[in-house]
Amino acid sequence: MKNIFLVFIYFSLFTVFSSVLGSEVDTKIITWADLRKLNYKTGERPQSLSQLIGKSIKIPGFAVPLVENDGGDEDGFEYIKEFLLVPVYGMCIHVPPPPPNQVIHVILEKPEHFEKLLYAIWVTGILEIGEYYVEGSSDFGQVYDTETTYLIRGLKVHEYD
Repeated sequence: MKNIFLVFIYFSLFTVFSSVLGSEVDTKIITWADLRKLNYKTGERPQSLSQLIGKSIKIPGFAVPLVENDGGDEDGFEYIKEFLLVPVYGMCIHVPPPPPNQVIHVILEKPEHFEKLLYAIWVTGILEIGEYYVEGSSDFGQVYDTETTYLIRGLKVHEYD
């Protein structure tokens, strides 16, 4: 009976660890240099980039919040579910916006507290490539619009270390 119990525990732990670690193992870390290989004017991209579509990727960058989630706060800007990820701090959606192959539209499964997005972050999620247009306005009345060729359905955001 003791052996059966130990075998059960072993396989239970193995299953849990493999599912947790398997998601990290299957995630490919990419760089902004990889994304710059897409010619946003012609749509041409290398096979290495095409192979990432629909796959889990991880990329560092800086968040430019877009849409707030009403988390019950007065400002409505405490939790962020949607943002642009850019490679350089201060790169923004103002005029002129960065090129479409240097902006990633990120939509998170669960909103993150805005303070988590103030510094460099890692975003892990499923990559999509297409033509995306983001528009809106800030609290200061400034209207913005930007184009991007990348969308990540975000699974996880954590501090860049």
